[in-house]
Amino acid sequence: MNKTIKSIIDIIKSCDDLQLCTFGLDAHPETRTIMNGMNKCIESIDLHFLTMKSSPKFQQLENNNNCCLYYFNPTTRYAVRLFGKMESVDNQKEKNKYWQDKYSNFGFSGATDPNFALLHFIPELYKFYIGDKLYTGKIKQ
Repeated sequence: MNKTIKSIIDIIKSCDDLQLCTFGLDAHPETRTIMNGMNKCIESIDLHFLTMKSSPKFQQLENNNNCCLYYFNPTTRYAVRLFGKMESVDNQKEKNKYWQDKYSNFGFSGATDPNFALLHFIPELYKFYIGDKLYTGKIKQ
């Protein structure tokens, strides 16, 4: 793993939440905070998130799965933007793997709840600054 990807992973792991930017159904961008709980122990940029299938973000991603993830650590002031696609995971074995009982606090009855959506982010590009210098690149899977 190269140093840049390792640094990006360190930022991701240090954040409790992040901003997910999607395209609204009216073609305007929209952003919201989502939790980063499923990605606190990652070793690669293989990111997963949960949401409700009835949520506006799920509907927006179904309509256009291009999105941006913006991670910002307020303590270190480190930030990174990841650009890619978000896909819905329908595989029940995968849903079971990522399910945690604490997610029932969000109104889910379990990993088989019909409203539980597991999302998988497929990264393509990154962008971040160190001082005034912009770093960008492709993420190879």
